[in-house]
Amino acid sequence: MSTLHSLLLRAQRHVDEENEATNRASIGTRIEKIKQDIVDTLRKAVDVVSRHAGSALPEPARNRVKLYILSLPARWAAASSSSQTSSNGVDGASANGLTREEETGWKVLTLASESLQMLSGVMHIVGDTLQSAEEWAGRLGRNKRSPTEAGVATPESIREEKEKEDGHEMNLDGGGY
Repeated sequence: MSTLHSLLLRAQRHVDEENEATNRASIGTRIEKIKQDIVDTLRKAVDVVSRHAGSALPEPARNRVKLYILSLPARWAAASSSSQTSSNGVDGASANGLTREEETGWKVLTLASESLQMLSGVMHIVGDTLQSAEEWAGRLGRNKRSPTEAGVATPESIREEKEKEDGHEMNLDGGGY
């Protein structure tokens, strides 16, 4: 986002007429690459959240996450339209002197900003849900479980279990049965 923002600010500065066309084309190419990176990253993030939130969160939190994700296009459209100016269509430039690529860049920057707000909201929901679950578990007398209690095998727990099994077998064999 910061790269796109600085690139758009640089594009707005006036440069000498000889280098202006080359500079604008270069900026347009970079804006397109950054746009693709931002859109790809957003798609991946939404895919991960969608895939895991459905199975990991309780119903109310799942619905709030879904609402955050589905409201992104409307919020982006509202933010984009409030900052958008009308285009006069002369030589691909708008009334404010921006090229179509630069206008696209500002729209993508708005999308990235709205996406960050959406992801921040999702993270807040997940954090609140986790905190609530920990408090609930604490009220039941169960504090945070250790890896062995949670069913996660560690080298130490495997060794201890093996020693218990070996010792138990020895007692059976040595018991005179």
